[in-house]
Amino acid sequence: MDGEVRHFHLCHSQLKGNRLFRPLFLLVFCFSAFVGNGLLYAEGSVRVVLDQFGGLSAQRSDVAPLPRLAAEFENPRVLLLSVSDWQPHHRHVLVEIAQKTAGHVNLLVLCNDTAQIKETTKWLLEKGSEFPHVYFCEIELNTVWLRDFGPIFAQTETGAMALDFYYEGTRPKDDALPEKWCDRSDCQHVKVPWTAHGGNLMSNGQGLALSTNRIFIDNYIKFPKTGRKINPEQERRVLVVKELMKFCNLSQLVVLEPLQEESTKHVDMFTSFISKNDLLVAQIDPRRDPVNAKIMERNIIRLKRIKVDGEPLRVHPVPIPVRDGKAWSAYTNSIVARNLVLLPVYDSDPPHITRAAAAAYRRLLPKHRIETIDMTSMKKLQGELHCLSLHVPAFVPLPDRIYSFDNSQKAYYPQGLKPQP
Repeated sequence: MDGEVRHFHLCHSQLKGNRLFRPLFLLVFCFSAFVGNGLLYAEGSVRVVLDQFGGLSAQRSDVAPLPRLAAEFENPRVLLLSVSDWQPHHRHVLVEIAQKTAGHVNLLVLCNDTAQIKETTKWLLEKGSEFPHVYFCEIELNTVWLRDFGPIFAQTETGAMALDFYYEGTRPKDDALPEKWCDRSDCQHVKVPWTAHGGNLMSNGQGLALSTNRIFIDNYIKFPKTGRKINPEQERRVLVVKELMKFCNLSQLVVLEPLQEESTKHVDMFTSFISKNDLLVAQIDPRRDPVNAKIMERNIIRLKRIKVDGEPLRVHPVPIPVRDGKAWSAYTNSIVARNLVLLPVYDSDPPHITRAAAAAYRRLLPKHRIETIDMTSMKKLQGELHCLSLHVPAFVPLPDRIYSFDNSQKAYYPQGLKPQP
């Protein structure tokens, strides 16, 4: 799932001729002062506070209401999945998602070709169920991890736009999905010359977004020699934050510490917004994993300093099991769609922790149905439900040439699983 690290080598001519990097010299001369255990940068409309553990909080004052990044708790038009390189021995995961989303949210499954549409239709028919909420669309991809390379949708005054961040140079079909989506719909395409994985950019729909300090690895900048003494690590972080806030039209961006020994280093492995004011955060047993428990404690302190509409962000702990090797049962890496919550679980999860996590969701979302999806067969892939899926907001147009499950069944299996000659 990891995208490649992107390096920016800036020279004087690039800085002079490229609008993207003109703010750099202003940043070098910005006001700075130590504030508590952090360092404050204030320049123009942006205020950035960096702390000693790699966290960061940024605020921007000159932000218009639109465009705005959508939040996942908003009712989606469809929930997007991809078949692509999905292996047959994992098909029960897709089938279980299809079964449990019935009556709650429509499912749009991207397939590389008509052969994959036929095969996926067969997987569903093997369960003998009806799937009137399932649709197929032929778009060729490299992998199934839609969340990270898919379009990041924002609402505009006239409709929708798709932010297209640079993703992964060795997976061109994945990286091309946002542009393909816009080519086949009325969605505006916005190319962004930076890297931000969808699983590492969590929005509350009201100008606040969360990420981890992986964004500074993905957008690594080498400064030219200017003869002036600067702290390049601090300067590059401020520059990256300012650019992401500009392209996403954010009023607040909070950069958190990722979990240790978690390969993606994405924020969706330990957080999830369930409303603009309410955030779920993973709770880890300090007796079993004191390092990550401490990381989460520091992240919670950062988050509780944030205000939304003048009120402190409400942070709710959700217990998760400690890691099993490199694998995490991240119950915040869930799917929340309309009145449904799908939690990813492994067969190695302690039942009492799974029950406690489900109870936390049930308490906070009493009108939602809470279901689990057995992800055990995909455990070694180190990706979970949120990583596999992508919410398409109600204001976003869908691509052309979409086929219903019923039509696919009639075309390929008019007499059930016995195909016509």
